[in-house]
Amino acid sequence: MSYIKKVDNNQKDVVKALRNYGADVFLLHTVGGGIPDLLCLYQGTTLLLEVKDGADKKLTPAQIKLFAGWKGGHLHRVNSVQEAIEVLKLVEQENEYAAS
Repeated sequence: MSYIKKVDNNQKDVVKALRNYGADVFLLHTVGGGIPDLLCLYQGTTLLLEVKDGADKKLTPAQIKLFAGWKGGHLHRVNSVQEAIEVLKLVEQENEYAAS
């Protein structure tokens, strides 16, 4: 089945902010099947981010299933640039804790 996935309006801004903060960001939004929108690499940590344009936007059934059964590392839903940066700050805190 072929389709074009709608990109949330804030995804471009989120990607730009993550890259400006120092993350490598790869777009996955066309993969489908519940796979999150972004693959991010930051300070040796791999993160998957699902970008939504506001807290009222719902996850798709495939995304809900993926989130519920996730057995990997970092998987986050972000609704804004600020939330995306907070995820990177969480990685920084985890790295600082691991180093101490």
